[in-house]
Order: sequence, then C-alpha cells, then structure tokens
Amino acid sequence: MKRNLLGRTGIEVSELCFGTLPFGPLQKNLPVEEAAALLQAAFARGINFVDTAQIYKTYEPIRLALRGAKERPVIATKSPAKTYEAMQKAVDEALAALELDYIDIFYLHAARAGVEVFTEREPALRCLLENKKAGKIKAVGISTHSVKVTAAAAGRDEIDVVFPIINIDGMGILEGTKEEMEAAIAGCEKQGKGVVLMKVLAGGTAADRYAEAVNYARALKGYHSIAIGIISFDELAYNVDFFTGKA
Repeated sequence: MKRNLLGRTGIEVSELCFGTLPFGPLQKNLPVEEAAALLQAAFARGINFVDTAQIYKTYEPIRLALRGAKERPVIATKSPAKTYEAMQKAVDEALAALELDYIDIFYLHAARAGVEVFTEREPALRCLLENKKAGKIKAVGISTHSVKVTAAAAGRDEIDVVFPIINIDGMGILEGTKEEMEAAIAGCEKQGKGVVLMKVLAGGTAADRYAEAVNYARALKGYHSIAIGIISFDELAYNVDFFTGKA
C-alpha cells in the first residue's frame, strides 16, 4: 500500500484511509468485535489510516483493533463542538475512549458550514491548537463540503489538514462547482496542507462505477489519502487490491 506524507505534518498515511462511519451504529451497525476484526485485517493489508468522529460512535471497535495492531495507525477524529469547553470534552473523550496519549489529527467537523466557521468556532479551534501545543493532538484540521472553506483553509496557518468532499459527479459540493473544488484542493496542497478526500464514491451512488470514480479522485492534484467507508471483508479486499494494483 502506497504511503504519502500528509502535507507538512510529518505524518505518513496510506493512500487508502479506512472510513468507519458505515460500519458503526449510524449505518450498518456491525457487532463491535466484527468491526474490530475488520480493522485489524485492514492493518494487516497495509492500511495505517483510520477516520472516525465523535458522532460516529465507533471508538470502541477502534480501541479493540488497536490492542492487536503491530503498528500504531494514524487516527483522525472530529467534533462539531463550537465552544472551548465542548471541544475540550470531545478531545478528552477521544483520548479516553481510544486509550491513546494523543490523537494524530483532530478536525473541526464542519461539513455544511461556510467560511464563518473560522470565527464562529474560534474558541473550539483555539482549544484544538492548545491541545496540539500540549502534545495531545499532532495536527489540526477541518472537514468540509464547501469550496469556499476549502479555499480559505489553504491560507490559514492554524489548519494542518483539510478533508474536503470531491467526486466525479460533484455530488454534495457546496458553495462552488466540482472544478472549483479541484482548484481549491490543489491550492491547499500548494500551501503545504495535508489533503484527505471524502465521498469519492458520491455517497455510494457511484459505487457501480468504482474504477472510474476512484481513478478520477486519484488523478487529482494535491491529495494525499482517500477515505472510503468499508463494511465487509470482501469490500476491504476489493479496495486494497484496487489501490495496490491487483484489481
């Protein structure tokens, strides 16, 4: 599995990031032990990057999977918290639930927010920055569906990693076009940001065009990893084989 440095963070991640939302209680609701076993199988196949979030409620299977991991994977989580206190609670919750000393990447969970997010959630962002200074977070980021937020993040020194939506159909992109999002992503990378792509299969609607959709994302300038939700061992095998050139 190819690995890339995530911008200027110094964090090395597999090109394929394991998205945990679909196997959690909000969607497929796999048994905790099965989800943990699926993650461990992913680690064995070369995936070292896991995406989760406070609202996904998938910390438990990740914690169990980590106990059996030969290599500590990169863990990214996120919170929609707006206040300093709420964000600190989210950070403490993640550290305790995952049994970790630090979180690799902690995002502002801001999928539908506009550029006002940087002022409206300034206390939450400040909290993340202070936790980074204290060594409890390695990199601070923002997850977004907005072209304008993605473009603005490129010029903000406090943002290390950007997690934008992009897909072949332009599904779910806000405040701009697919082409404008492509340019914003390239701009983030040019400014040294780590870039992780989300929803490259357009929320599953492009799953029947998997190769076309994933190859579109992999051809973009400026990305370092692609997050794809995985809910079965067959899906894991197919994704890994595709990303490693075996499918």
